Amino acid sequence: MVGLVELPACDEAELIEQVQDGREDAFERLFEVHHGCVVRLAYNVLRNGDGALDVAQEVFTRVYEELPYWRGEARLGTWLYRATLNVCFERIRSEERQRRIRERSSEDREEPLPDERVLQFEVFRAIDRAVCELPPQQQCIFRLKQYWGLPFREIAEKLEITVGGAKASYHKALCGLRERLRHHEPHWASVQ
Repeated sequence: MVGLVELPACDEAELIEQVQDGREDAFERLFEVHHGCVVRLAYNVLRNGDGALDVAQEVFTRVYEELPYWRGEARLGTWLYRATLNVCFERIRSEERQRRIRERSSEDREEPLPDERVLQFEVFRAIDRAVCELPPQQQCIFRLKQYWGLPFREIAEKLEITVGGAKASYHKALCGLRERLRHHEPHWASVQ
C-alpha cells in the first residue's frame, strides 16, 4: 500500500490471529506499525493535523471492531488505506454539509430564493452526490483539484502517485461524473 508500512504477510497474519484470540498486545503492535502512516495519509488529504488525528482514531476504532471478523482476503495495509480515505471523505462531506447549513442559516429566510439559485443548489447537490459515488482515489483527486484548487504536481506528491496518474484519475473522475450527471444536463444551460 502506498505510504503505509507493510509487515511481512506471515507476521501480519499471526498478529491478526492473536488479536482475534483477544491479545491486546498484538493490536497495540499493529497500531504501532500503521498509526503514523494512517495519520500522514489523512493529513495529505485533509491538510489538517487535528483532523488527521481524528481520522486515525476513527480508522483504528473500526479496525478494532472488525479484526475479530477478519478473513484475510486482503492485506491489512490495503484495507487501512481504503478505510483512511473513506473516513477522510466522510469528514469532508460532513464539513461541506455543515458549511452549507451555516450559509443557509445566515441568509435572510423571509425572502424566497430566486429560481436560478434554487436550480444551482439542486445541481450542486447532484454533483456532490455523484462525487460521493466515485472510487475513493478519484473522489480525493477531484476534491483536491476542484474544491481546493491544488495543481496536479502537488496532488501527486500528497497522494504519493505520479503526476500522470493524478491526471488520469482526475480525467476518469470527470468522465464518471459526466455519466452520473447526464440526466441533469438540460438544467445546466440555464444555470450558466
